[in-house]
Amino acid sequence: MSDRTPDLSFKAGFGFYLGIIAAGITALGSVAAGAGTATILVTTPSTVVAALLFSLIFGDRLGDLPERLGANRRRRLTWYLPTLGFGASTIAPAMGVLESTGRFTLTAGLFTLLSGAVTLGISQMARNRHIDAVTPDEPVVSWQWRRPSFKSGFQGAILLGFTILTVIFGLGSLLVGDGSSAWILLYALIPAFMWLSDRYGWRWGVWEEPSADSQWGTTTLEAYEDGLLVDNFERRLVSWDRIGEIRLTDDELIIERDRWFDVRCERSVIDDPESLRATLVRLRDGEWRDAHDEWSDHGSDVASDREHERNSDTERTENRAGAADPELDPN
Repeated sequence: MSDRTPDLSFKAGFGFYLGIIAAGITALGSVAAGAGTATILVTTPSTVVAALLFSLIFGDRLGDLPERLGANRRRRLTWYLPTLGFGASTIAPAMGVLESTGRFTLTAGLFTLLSGAVTLGISQMARNRHIDAVTPDEPVVSWQWRRPSFKSGFQGAILLGFTILTVIFGLGSLLVGDGSSAWILLYALIPAFMWLSDRYGWRWGVWEEPSADSQWGTTTLEAYEDGLLVDNFERRLVSWDRIGEIRLTDDELIIERDRWFDVRCERSVIDDPESLRATLVRLRDGEWRDAHDEWSDHGSDVASDREHERNSDTERTENRAGAADPELDPN
């Protein structure tokens, strides 16, 4: 067994996950057996609390289970098997497997939603713990990320396509006499205005995009030996074997991903795009030691240049101060 033990938050989340599953199975069994609603309402929270306490007491025995189950998408999907079971139970009466009762279907649907929400959280917790386990404290390289504008890439195509389809649907509904579809056309104006404003550079005060140094405008991407850590809406570690071409255009750094959307970074917020691209290519090709040395040398050069600039600024300030001092003025 691994020396690693789950932290308190994961043990609590795992206990709640087990509790919802056990409570759901118990509740469905009680409904099928004809138990009263009052009995179910009493046993359900008791089951959840018992599972939570069990996990908090014996959760250390899980070892590195969170890291192993959070390693990839296939393993994370195993957390959803109970939810699929509850979902299948909702249609069991309709298929003649069980006697058709509204209470059974309602209970199964309720626990499908509850277990799905809890599973989403515990799956994300497992993924985060796997990422923490395989990434060291310091990345090989990190840089600021800001999305390109709507007018470029797949995001722009999606926004434009959604706008066109919404307008067509709204006009079609109006032609057949559905006056309420005027609201659909109104909603279509919002993405249309966003796309046109971004494409033609219209600026309307509050419509300004956050600046590069704004905490709302950027996030940080980090590259490690094991992959690229993307942390915008949720943390994801993209392994290098899923990274394709890494290229620079006049406006973007594009990191192509197999079977998923590319990572596109606005070039203007990256300090040295060429060096960054070269480092990422080395990491992708498995030359992580060379990549680390290359970026370390680049960081030293940048620090040296900045120190030189600071010294030059200090000397100029001192010279101006000396020239303004009457005691040092030869005239």
